[in-house]
Amino acid sequence: MTLGEKIAKLRTEHRLSQGDLAEKIGVSRQSISKWETGSSIPDLDKLVVLSELFDVSLDTLVKEQEPEESTNSQPPAPQQLPEKYPPRKIAGWILLSAGLLSVVFGVAFNNPALAILGGYLLLCGIICQIVKKHPELVIGWGTFLPCAYFLPWFTSANMRMVFHPYAYQGGLSIQLIVSYIFWVVLFLLIFLTVKNTRMKNYPFLFCGWVILSQVYGFIPIAFRHTEEAMKYALVLSWCVILLLIALVFFTGKCLYGYFKKRK
Repeated sequence: MTLGEKIAKLRTEHRLSQGDLAEKIGVSRQSISKWETGSSIPDLDKLVVLSELFDVSLDTLVKEQEPEESTNSQPPAPQQLPEKYPPRKIAGWILLSAGLLSVVFGVAFNNPALAILGGYLLLCGIICQIVKKHPELVIGWGTFLPCAYFLPWFTSANMRMVFHPYAYQGGLSIQLIVSYIFWVVLFLLIFLTVKNTRMKNYPFLFCGWVILSQVYGFIPIAFRHTEEAMKYALVLSWCVILLLIALVFFTGKCLYGYFKKRK
């Protein structure tokens, strides 16, 4: 059995797709496909990662012949059974039940707020049922982005006000506190997304674009205000412009390298 056949066999035994295996060891799915077909072989450091992931020795993984059965008296570790009912689906059913009850009571007692909450819980439950990977991140971003967008519509607060000097003239107001809370939630979502998804390969680009999406309205200040009181705002606005230029440059560089590698 060749190295590629062994990788494919072990991957299948561990119930991993090529994309799942690629994500675990930090390569592209095309690299896994090339290894399994024999078009290329993994580097030594990737072989070490594969041996640790599949719990086999390097000799067993690399040698062409089938390894002889070990005479070790210790019984083999029991194979982990596939999870029949993942926790995300349990959470999904709980959210669906709570959402349905909220909608029923909201309609019965003529309470629009309770009915809207029920609709939101129903949507979260559906996401937990159909999204296999990181449904909590989908719910988090799906909740945060509309709230951040519609925040100025329902309150006098917005996330960009933390950059304006006039917002601090009356002290730390409720609007500023709400804005800071939104920024904390944003950075928490960025941290969890970078830690648990493929964005961990490009953390600075991901953080930069997300932050820029929240401060984009701050850029025109450099062309709109010239008063002495806005000097600090001007400095910050030009920093945002420099951030945009840097993001465009490094994103283009990453895309160029990606497409060049695929060729």
